[in-house]
Amino acid sequence: MEMDTIGDQEKDHVPKYGLKLALNHEYPLQSKQIIIPSAKQMFDMMPLTTRYLKYYVGKKISKKKPIMDYIHMISAQRMYGCPIGGIGGGTIGRGYKGEFCRFQLYPGIYDHITVPECQFIVNIRNASNETIFQSVLSTYNKPKKAPSSWEWNLNGADCQYTALYPRAWTTYNLSKYGVKLVCRQISPVIPHNYKDSSLPCAVFVFTASNVSEEHRHVSITQTWTEIPLKANKKKKHLAKLEMERYSEEQTCGVSLEQKVGETSCTFTVAKKKDEKETIHEGYCLWNAAKTSSYVWECLKKHGKLRPDPSLTPPPPKVPDKSEGKVEEKKEKPKKIYKCDSIGLTSVISLDPGGTGATEFCLAWDMPIIKYKKDKKIHRRYYTKYFGSDGIAGASIAAYALNNYKNWEKQLTEWQDPILTNSNIPDWLKGALMNELYYIADGGTIWFDVAEEFPEGDPRRDFGLFGYLEGHEYRMYNTYDVHFYASFALAQLWPNLQVVLQYMFRDTIALETEKCRTSLYDGKTVKFKIKDSIPHDLGDPADVPFSNINAYNIHDVSEWRDLNIKFVLQVARDHRLLRAYSAPFNTERTVEEPEELEEPEAPAELGATVWDARQYVTDMYPACAALVRRAVAAWDQDGDGLIENGGFPDQTYDAWVMSGPSAYCGGLWLAAVAGVLSMARTLSLEEDAAEFWKLLERAKAAFEEKLWNGSYYRFDTRPANERVVMSDQLAGQWFLRASGSTETVFPEAHVRKALSSIYENNVLKFMDGKMGAVNGFSLDRGRADATALQSGEVWVGVVSGLAATMIYEGMHEEAFKTAGGLYNTLTQMGLSFETPEALYENGNHRSIAYMRPLAIWGMYQAIITTPPVHTPMANGQVAKENHVNGL
Repeated sequence: MEMDTIGDQEKDHVPKYGLKLALNHEYPLQSKQIIIPSAKQMFDMMPLTTRYLKYYVGKKISKKKPIMDYIHMISAQRMYGCPIGGIGGGTIGRGYKGEFCRFQLYPGIYDHITVPECQFIVNIRNASNETIFQSVLSTYNKPKKAPSSWEWNLNGADCQYTALYPRAWTTYNLSKYGVKLVCRQISPVIPHNYKDSSLPCAVFVFTASNVSEEHRHVSITQTWTEIPLKANKKKKHLAKLEMERYSEEQTCGVSLEQKVGETSCTFTVAKKKDEKETIHEGYCLWNAAKTSSYVWECLKKHGKLRPDPSLTPPPPKVPDKSEGKVEEKKEKPKKIYKCDSIGLTSVISLDPGGTGATEFCLAWDMPIIKYKKDKKIHRRYYTKYFGSDGIAGASIAAYALNNYKNWEKQLTEWQDPILTNSNIPDWLKGALMNELYYIADGGTIWFDVAEEFPEGDPRRDFGLFGYLEGHEYRMYNTYDVHFYASFALAQLWPNLQVVLQYMFRDTIALETEKCRTSLYDGKTVKFKIKDSIPHDLGDPADVPFSNINAYNIHDVSEWRDLNIKFVLQVARDHRLLRAYSAPFNTERTVEEPEELEEPEAPAELGATVWDARQYVTDMYPACAALVRRAVAAWDQDGDGLIENGGFPDQTYDAWVMSGPSAYCGGLWLAAVAGVLSMARTLSLEEDAAEFWKLLERAKAAFEEKLWNGSYYRFDTRPANERVVMSDQLAGQWFLRASGSTETVFPEAHVRKALSSIYENNVLKFMDGKMGAVNGFSLDRGRADATALQSGEVWVGVVSGLAATMIYEGMHEEAFKTAGGLYNTLTQMGLSFETPEALYENGNHRSIAYMRPLAIWGMYQAIITTPPVHTPMANGQVAKENHVNGL
């Protein structure tokens, strides 16, 4: 349904691209998290299942959460739009129908709840100042526990939602009452802007247009209440009035303090204060259980909130500008009032045909994180700029209200070249932006640790960074998965990718004496051995970044892909850092000469891109050590090619590879080529000669043992001779992404293998409408059933496959593969909780997952690989017909 846009302000024109839904939309396809293994798969997993149940019961007895809960899995809610909040300060989900929901305030811990008292309310009054319409600005069904007097009166068919992360637009056609309304939601998630991207806040701009022939008063009220979090056994709340002057522009608001576990968190609702308005107008403190009806009736009677005399004495007087007493810093409130809810109103008065706007900010200040087992106090990154004393909510809100227009300018400079690029399909333009929700909403934590690291270490300037493998898979920076997702960070917040790499580099030499039992085989193994990359950097319910390798199913020190994925990311990062002289210029490719001077991000964004040569210099010793350790430990026959160990020793942790395999073998070849390139860059001639000889031997072995004329074999076991793996060219993908000039895989073999994958894993599976299945059995003519994961579609792997196709000039196949999957996910309602996997029956596994960020690998491939042009019958040259994807 097409809605009219409102007002003359460009930002209120709803964009063409993004997720678009009417507020009464119902998704046509069903999807639930129900995993149904075959009888053989259940039998194979029985020992693992038995040990997992013992582990699960032990966790329950000790009142702890398992890092992966397979007993109480969460199905997708199929309700979400853009979440709000910056990176690393906590996030709050929003439903496309207007709910505030899915609260992630303590890092990595989610409460999937909808709080009806957290709302926006509209009141429309006529020229006689009589209320003619009032409603909560939501169209979801009124919850049973909602305030009984509050009314949900919107017609969903007259309203439309558009999400283009980190912004969203909701249009409300209230022309029956003489008004059209647009709400624009803005979160400060801005590429290359590290300060503002860290802020825990969002701005809501309401633009109203009077389409009647008489005067209209439109009031918008934001209400907020204490969030009933599972971690809070007892309610404890304090509301306080806040007044802030910032840059001589006055803002006002109210704050509510509550506990999140044992930590204080202050919510602030603020607005820009109209010059004619006094601080005594438009606010209210109230109790959700007792006085919510006062809020509703007050709005209906007066068109705005007024203090409840029983709860809210008048606020302290603030010096007036006219008296020459401009208060630059926030005045601490003199009184604290006991209640659990707050509200703030702003009124727009409109002549016939007139347009006006008002802005609100919701900010939450929870500066300190302290883990139960850790004596250390951790400070979120935004405290570097706003302090950690817990009274920064009003300052953050004032800063946001005075800077959001600049945020939008920066977002436009970044997004417009992508949205207007004719080589990018329309569906992909929206998908690229919206998948970035996970950078902030992935349980993300970002600490300021400037005092802990010396000059020359990126963590001194950019902190420590972590995001979860998935909302349900509670491990930070899961490295085998981040390998796919890392394209988003590496292109948009490259210094965070650099920080993450230094964090892992420092773990390589660690070895623990502490042991545990692997759930897969029951063996006792060390948590970590020397010269290995850990699987993850810990559990948010434990002490992340200190207690690493929370994953306990396999002995991850023997995983074949972790070490080589570190090397491949260093090679890819080096190329991007070296070429990032114009972060927002998508007309420029990253094909740059070696002698390119190190670039800087725009000065107004407050950060330079980390020095590329320093990065590769710091990383090379670790990369060389990892490659040498892999040869010594996993190349049993001395042919230069590593072998898998006969258990799930890589990211497909339920799918066994044995001996040489296409997946790990291909990654290995690419990693050796990567470390060879680094050695040459650093003029290390002996190392370069060593790795060149290794690469030549490994290439010969790989082709001899795994190429069968149509694709690379899954592994060398006869049972897998006829299994086509969709991810067999992951090494080639990273070679192209890192700009390698080495010919590692024969070009003809790459093209033939991609064609085999497309013909089988894509077109013969769900008619090409669900991406590429991980494994396809040519003998069965359907998805491979060897393991649970062989029959899954992994969203992030599909993006990696599509990126590889683009690099090889197969744009049409790439966009049909990834576009079909995107269309299915959208019809299932899985936006903003994109799962790891889909099944043939439409069910999904692991909601809100890291790996789908690999879609930014497609973007890098597109801007570095122009589409093929073919001559038309009339002699003109036209692009292949792939621009619209679907």
